[in-house]
Amino acid sequence: MSKTAGVIGASGWLGVHLSTALAARGWNVVGYSRSKKEDDKIEWRQWDGEGEIDLGGIDSVINLAGEAIDQRWNVERKKAFRKSRVDLTRNLVQAMEATGVKTLLNGSAVGFYGDRNDDFLPESEPHGSGYLAKLCVDWEEAASTDEDIRVCLLRTGVVLGNGGRAWDKIEGLFKWGIGGRLGSGEQFMPWIHLDDEIAAIIHCLENEISGPVNLVAPESERNRDFTKAVGRALNRPTIFPTPAFMLKLVLGDFAEEGLLSSMRVVPKVLEETGFSFAYPDLKSALSNLTR
Repeated sequence: MSKTAGVIGASGWLGVHLSTALAARGWNVVGYSRSKKEDDKIEWRQWDGEGEIDLGGIDSVINLAGEAIDQRWNVERKKAFRKSRVDLTRNLVQAMEATGVKTLLNGSAVGFYGDRNDDFLPESEPHGSGYLAKLCVDWEEAASTDEDIRVCLLRTGVVLGNGGRAWDKIEGLFKWGIGGRLGSGEQFMPWIHLDDEIAAIIHCLENEISGPVNLVAPESERNRDFTKAVGRALNRPTIFPTPAFMLKLVLGDFAEEGLLSSMRVVPKVLEETGFSFAYPDLKSALSNLTR
């Protein structure tokens, strides 16, 4: 049986790490990118998310595409968020239906759950309200199909890894001595170490898992506790909280839904299917990131 995985967004930070890990496990990897690329480790094919996509020889697709959401939202950016998630996924699924590719692991996000205070949020919980939750719902619906295709929805939290947008921003703020809690700091932050994110995606791929899967560490941290832990790990002060009104002033709706909302997400499916976290707690994750 062929072991060829097509990775949409393979040139991105997460895509590069995933492609490398898949190749190390014996998978043939085909990377898809908007621009032409050459690499002696994987095969590259161009796709802009709209036209025809060459799925020849592919038996599994992992879709990691999506315009970065951690920026101030406006009308044009919201169009880009939707185009790079919902529209691209819909086009991809139509191509898979036409060519007989049988497995799709499609990106999603914990934003699906919305602001839920202290509620535990396994995959069975319904979606929340707000722009981000609606975007995730539409994104996941775009991946649905009546054909015989296994669809796994990767609801990812904040991925912490060197070179990644989230950790680089966090580390930079703390090294400048201006790291602090966001708003009240009471909100839960679902996170996952990069190594566990990659391993969890491969776990879902190789174990025939379908439906939504929360890619988060076993215990979300309140923002205040996350802040203190990062400060200790980097030996930097955490005495400068950022008021909620200032975050909203600078980042608008993204601050409200992306930074101040509380999501206590739990990885029930991963745990029930035998996945073992290399970094199950924040202390071990930060020890690795700051060594």
